[in-house]
Amino acid sequence: MKVCPNCFNDSELKSYIETISTENGKCDYCNLGTDSVLLGIVELKDFFAEFLGIFKEDSDGERLVEIINNDWNLFSVNVTDNKLLSDLLSAIDSSISDPFQKVKYIDDITYCTSYWEKLKFNLKWNRRYLTDLEELFEIGWGSFFNEECTLSYDQELYRARIHKNADQHTFPLDKMKCPRKEEATSGRANPQGIPYLYLSKNPETTLYETRATHLDEISVGKFKIKENEEVVLVDFTEEISAYNNIGNILEYTKSILLKKDISIELSKPIRRYDSELEYIPTQFICEFIRYNSKANFKADGILFNSSLHLGGKNIVLFEQDKVECISVEKYRITNIDIKSSIV
Repeated sequence: MKVCPNCFNDSELKSYIETISTENGKCDYCNLGTDSVLLGIVELKDFFAEFLGIFKEDSDGERLVEIINNDWNLFSVNVTDNKLLSDLLSAIDSSISDPFQKVKYIDDITYCTSYWEKLKFNLKWNRRYLTDLEELFEIGWGSFFNEECTLSYDQELYRARIHKNADQHTFPLDKMKCPRKEEATSGRANPQGIPYLYLSKNPETTLYETRATHLDEISVGKFKIKENEEVVLVDFTEEISAYNNIGNILEYTKSILLKKDISIELSKPIRRYDSELEYIPTQFICEFIRYNSKANFKADGILFNSSLHLGGKNIVLFEQDKVECISVEKYRITNIDIKSSIV
């Protein structure tokens, strides 16, 4: 049976198929045209044998096809049934033989990633300042936050501040930076009294993040990275690629699943009646990243997805010395589209 790149979402796997393919024709699984580059599924045997090694049979788990789709987004929507996964399972003679078989991640992965729930509980309710860091390093957390991205001089960033009074002038440049430490309140990333700079990659995202309402007036500052500087961020938005990490799939799975759970916490909106205790776990993670002496690089901050603006990217900088506010513009909210659901 022959498969084509259109059957997969993993960009590295698609590239591999395109690179080593020696024939064209009609794919047996997605039926997208009759002149696709093709590869026999036996050529993917080694990859899937190692990839499926991170799962084990468990009647209390999820269906294999569901966990692969939800956590890895491996197969394209062009593949309309589970025949491809079924044939791949047969080709590698796996103990898991059915796409609908219930599985869980192996114990090594589950223990490492579930520690996040244990840590959250302990930080909020048991022990806040004397957390056992040695245990975190023992289970590998010291190397899980090394996926970095770098912002260079031409990158524009934005921060918004809501005006308190009608017809207020825009905030001056120096007032668009971090508040003074005496005025810094707790945030998703920073503890009270330790100011971090919260930025977004486009102005629209900042308007969502401030939770501005109809007719609010807002100052939006444009920031640039100072010349000859670069900003290194721990990336919680990285594209998942099982194929690109197959030689290290066990550690990669721990890292990617852990960061996925933390990213949800970083992006989660705080409701007005939520306690500031909800901030503590992500504040801890940011401090862990900031001062992790075992990391391979010194991070200036983190990059994570906005949950309030689809496609928006947020940035938290631990220090603001590498950026400067170069201009401020005044916006007025003219329309809000509220959607709801019964709960």
